[in-house]
Amino acid sequence: MEVNSKMLNRMLTVKEVAAILNVHPNTVRRWEKKWLLKSYIIGPHRNIRFSQEDILELLDNSRNGVRKERG
Repeated sequence: MEVNSKMLNRMLTVKEVAAILNVHPNTVRRWEKKWLLKSYIIGPHRNIRFSQEDILELLDNSRNGVRKERG
C-alpha cells in the first residue's frame, strides 16, 4: 500500500496529538515545553502544531523501545 506523502506532512493540533497518544492535552503541552515533543509555531496567534510524521516516528520508536534525544 502506498502512503500519501501529503498525509504524512500534515500538521496536528494539541488535541489531535493527545488523542493519538491517548493522553490529556495538558500532557502534550507539558511534553512540548520539556522538549520531549518537537513542535512548530504557526501563524500570528502562535498556535502550536506537531508534524504527523514526527508523532508517528515517536510511536514507532516507543513500540520498538528506542529512545531518541531531541536535538
